[in-house]
Amino acid sequence: MSKIKQIYCKDVKFSQYSLWHRHQTHSAIAMMDVDKVSTCIGCNEPLVLAETIKFVGQEFKKGHSMIRQLGIKAALPAFLLWYHFVGEMPMWVYVKKVAPDYKGGYESPPQRISFDKWQEYLEFKQVEHFPKCKKQWLFLKKIKDDPVARNKRIYASVLR
Repeated sequence: MSKIKQIYCKDVKFSQYSLWHRHQTHSAIAMMDVDKVSTCIGCNEPLVLAETIKFVGQEFKKGHSMIRQLGIKAALPAFLLWYHFVGEMPMWVYVKKVAPDYKGGYESPPQRISFDKWQEYLEFKQVEHFPKCKKQWLFLKKIKDDPVARNKRIYASVLR
């Protein structure tokens, strides 16, 4: 049996696979997870990558070489997202873009935005992708079938 790999976040529930990896493999086998892959609602093409971090007052420092490398290789925007909730209520997100461009590098401060602003960015990425979507019919169906989405101004250009 090998040495148990360190767990950095105490309130995470690990999958059985992750626990197997942490407890049964040796240190010459590495694994990282991707917290968020925002995909097209029609064709599932990846649009945005993110590493999410629960904000509990810590410094805005987080290892992110893997998510940055994935963003660069895939030519996708990649972010670090420090999120804050009060109970079940989303309060704000600190966002730092790490790929493909990386203004200011590791020491650059994240930008605090509302969850609504973050959602607007994700909606923008959907609309931006729409002309290339291989399943535009499904994309449109999902927008039209969702009473919130179909009334959002950002989707008006694709619903014409």
